[in-house]
Amino acid sequence: MLKEGISRRRIITIMAGTTASALAGGVPAWGKTTLPGRINWRGIALGADARIILHHENQTAAAAILERCRLEILRLEKLFSLYRNDSQLNQLNREGHLINPDFEMLELLSYSQMIARGTAGSFDITVQPLWQLYADHFSSKNPDLSGPSAQVIEKTLQLVDYRMIDLSEKSIKLKSKGMAISLNGIAQGYITDRIADLLRQNGWKNVLINLGETYAMGRKPSGDRWKAGIADAGDGTKLIKSIALENQALATSAGNGTKFSKNGKHHHLFDPQTGASTNNYKSVSVIAPEAARADALSTAFSAMTLPAIKLALKGFADTTAIVVGNGDEVTYI
Repeated sequence: MLKEGISRRRIITIMAGTTASALAGGVPAWGKTTLPGRINWRGIALGADARIILHHENQTAAAAILERCRLEILRLEKLFSLYRNDSQLNQLNREGHLINPDFEMLELLSYSQMIARGTAGSFDITVQPLWQLYADHFSSKNPDLSGPSAQVIEKTLQLVDYRMIDLSEKSIKLKSKGMAISLNGIAQGYITDRIADLLRQNGWKNVLINLGETYAMGRKPSGDRWKAGIADAGDGTKLIKSIALENQALATSAGNGTKFSKNGKHHHLFDPQTGASTNNYKSVSVIAPEAARADALSTAFSAMTLPAIKLALKGFADTTAIVVGNGDEVTYI
């Protein structure tokens, strides 16, 4: 189920199966076996309550790889998180530049700019000033329910432009004072891909990973394809569509993820061209070979018309969009 609530509770699930017999041995202190072949970890990831659940009959192998996944998630979080004061992203936003950034930071920003170009700017990681504007507006006393004024939005939009990021091997620079980056529309997918790479490099072939975005590696041990669901944006208990996945990712974006106004009209999905929250659809889901691509495109497509989505998809091989309209009509592109 792909849904992010305002409480920011997230479940990171890694499920795998094997016919190997269980091995004797203790479970690390952070783990707890609640069912045969099941290990749980609870903590914080990307600013949210998180769980990692791994199902595997070989407890020793499961515990070892789960610990490596946990450490990799935390390492990448220290780069990309807006919820850690010591992250490289927050250092960049505070100082306007970053010297000798980690490779993954450069890679993700470069990939983000590629997605921005491929969606005519509908995906733009420099929208953080807009997020802050709306958050401040609606947290003030007796806010205007229509949102920030057009003049304030226009001024803020001067800080929103992915082309105003300078990237080189040794530095990242934001060209205008007051600019800030949010990677919330792509970092979950990127980290999901890195965890998939880690598992694959260590011999794991049939795994389902959910870090807010879902990636299905191989198939279930039964031979069937993995399945992930698209939830109704208005009723999280209702399933709109079940998707069979094999070596594919599925990501969904919906305005109900983080609401600024009580009526839900103002939320975290912005149109970088207008500065307003986009309410074109109930939700947009994307199936793609990589979770980072699915994550970013589902965000971008929320601000685009159906013809524009269709045009953009010509530049992304093996990628499909599933758009749920405000009248619950479903369009496959």
